[in-house]
Amino acid sequence: MKITVEMACSINGLIATKDGNEDFLSNRNYQIMLDFLKEYDCLVWGNTTFKNVISWGENYINDLKDVTVIIFSKEKQVSNYDNVIYCNSLENFLEICKQKNIENVFVSGGAHINTLFLENNMVDEIIVNYNPYVLTRGINLFEGNDVEKSLVLDKVVHEKEDIVQIWYKIKK
Repeated sequence: MKITVEMACSINGLIATKDGNEDFLSNRNYQIMLDFLKEYDCLVWGNTTFKNVISWGENYINDLKDVTVIIFSKEKQVSNYDNVIYCNSLENFLEICKQKNIENVFVSGGAHINTLFLENNMVDEIIVNYNPYVLTRGINLFEGNDVEKSLVLDKVVHEKEDIVQIWYKIKK
């Protein structure tokens, strides 16, 4: 299984304000994610990230209608969307992947979910879209437990709207 973590953030690595607001991020980041998803079997989000995307409007969810979306949630939930599956643990996630023959996984937030995969040594690469914005308080790209990983720079892409995309491989 190949797992990529991809996130948009401020130049200092914050993905949202303290209250979860992401308005400082360019809408271009969503299009970048949609383009990436053409090469992956599923998208993984945390429940908070999913709720944020739903709040943006139905068009954003419609963009994902052909993508298997797996949502991590502590609470048992039933999806209102045919392509959305809820799971409550990493073990449950792996069962779903096995049942659906998912090999290429695209993880895109939030910080807790990013860290869950990283601390379990499941991440192969990290792609960060640095947006031209400084935010001094907010939610980090990764959070929680003390996790340290060495990375190897793979490539740098100057995206539209002055977004700088940095690709890293996890050093094994």
